[in-house]
Amino acid sequence: MKMSVKRGLEIAVLGVIFFAGAEASFAGTMTIGFSQGQVLLREADGGKIQFARKGRSITEGETVVTGENALAEVRPSAGLWRLGRRAVFAPGADGGGRLLAGTALAVVPTGLIWRVESSRGLVALGAGTWILQAVDNEGLKLICLDGPAEAVALGEVKAPASAPMRRVKLRPGELVFLLPEGKVFGPVVTIFLQELFATSRLVLDFPEELPSARRIKNLATAQADQLKGVTNALVGGAEDAKGFQLVVPKADKKK
Repeated sequence: MKMSVKRGLEIAVLGVIFFAGAEASFAGTMTIGFSQGQVLLREADGGKIQFARKGRSITEGETVVTGENALAEVRPSAGLWRLGRRAVFAPGADGGGRLLAGTALAVVPTGLIWRVESSRGLVALGAGTWILQAVDNEGLKLICLDGPAEAVALGEVKAPASAPMRRVKLRPGELVFLLPEGKVFGPVVTIFLQELFATSRLVLDFPEELPSARRIKNLATAQADQLKGVTNALVGGAEDAKGFQLVVPKADKKK
């Protein structure tokens, strides 16, 4: 079977990002597009800490830290990062970054692949809209909002693999955990996209609407019709590499 031109370009871009690894440079300028609450910028190697104001450029090695009720938006030359409360995020090469704590939303532009790190694992995210959470086992929780979109496991931060380890293609409303060593993904789980989209601060509490908001709403409505009446269980975090937490809210007492 012949490989499509589009697929060939995606693999070529991934190859450039992957084999560059830690050698990749801090390309382009990232700026603070929006901040609410206590949002701080910490210089490299534990240097000076200052408030992150709108329009402030982020230099290589700086880390964005958000407070308890804070939000922040980081803008690469293309695409978008949104950070929720108590997040620790270091912008990386070519639009990617490192999420050490908290939750973030990433809009990866068409034609690009972003390399994202947790405390231990590495992953490459294909074009689409993602929600990422740094979990207790030092891996990442990945949720696809706008897809299908591909994630590729790249190994451990301190010892990247010589080739991509695993690939997973997620549809909108699907969730997967990148395990801490970055070699494998957990099982794919379907979540209620409509509920997530209607309640997430990363979606609602910013002055500008997400670029793909209308499409995600339509996808969420279609998914809700398919999943109606299945379950109301929620996927929590992951404390080890053996599994994840499944939370079932208590039913309201009938009056």
